[in-house]
Amino acid sequence: MPEQIDLENYLTSFRFRWKIQMRWSDMDEMKHVNNAVYLTYFEEARLRYLHETLQIPYRDVDTRVIIARNTVDYVLPLFFLDEPYLYIRCTHIGTKSFELEQVIVNEKDGQKKLIAKGGTVMVTYNYKLNQSVAIPDSWREQFLQHEKYVETK
Repeated sequence: MPEQIDLENYLTSFRFRWKIQMRWSDMDEMKHVNNAVYLTYFEEARLRYLHETLQIPYRDVDTRVIIARNTVDYVLPLFFLDEPYLYIRCTHIGTKSFELEQVIVNEKDGQKKLIAKGGTVMVTYNYKLNQSVAIPDSWREQFLQHEKYVETK
């Protein structure tokens, strides 16, 4: 479980925020969002983040991204009538990979509660060459322009 944080202050370091559209089918027999669904939420928001931040085309390009690692720390359950938002930021850019931090926050009734915190390591991959490749300079520049706090290698 993540350490105690000042959530309001912490969220100021994220520039991307997306409203999660929960479905009834996301619930499990415990009447809260099933743990596996969080990865789907991360995926949906991540695609929007990458499209908005990098403007990565999804068709007719050889270089794209693949997932090398996903992590999730579950803090509180998420219920059907909650109002979840997903925040994403890039925290590290290497030579061939970058790391994203993803946070789900329930913003119901004007209060913010941390629901889950996760991370994803993405690798740039050329499908034509069938191998990982260096992050394109244009992507690197877009990340650095968009993010407040990002480490570079």
